[in-house]
Amino acid sequence: MTGTDDIETLAKLLDDFPLTMIVTLDDDGHPVSQPFAMQQQHHRFDGDLWFLVSAESSTATRLEKNPIVNLAFSSNGSWVSVTGHAELTTEQSYVDEMWDPSVEAWFPGGRTDPSVRALIVHADSAEYWDTPGSTIATVFSFVKSKVTGTPIEIDNEKLDL
Repeated sequence: MTGTDDIETLAKLLDDFPLTMIVTLDDDGHPVSQPFAMQQQHHRFDGDLWFLVSAESSTATRLEKNPIVNLAFSSNGSWVSVTGHAELTTEQSYVDEMWDPSVEAWFPGGRTDPSVRALIVHADSAEYWDTPGSTIATVFSFVKSKVTGTPIEIDNEKLDL
């Protein structure tokens, strides 16, 4: 797969992930992970992933120095890893587009709080692992693997975006 098919495959998988672990690099080049809520209800994956972040956060500080990121997703038998580069912007229209009551806990000053930033991760590549379907199908596949002595079948693709 390439191009549009890759993006659509990832979009379908990412629909099931409300949260991610974002991995940034500290000053010494060591990875640092933090949980983030995706703003997917506002922006379905089209090659970019959207978040809101405080300019005063350690994540924003690290991204200003080194915009390379990895996003790790896991849910019910599917896993996705996305690598890309981050863009932090004060563009108010982006903040307004992503704003909803759930983010007010992090930004009590509201959508015009001067520390609010839109974080856009432009995906460069991704890899996913997807089991055969529901939890029951996954358990069945594990049992079948154990009984037959054959490896479980998991869809695995590496994608350049």
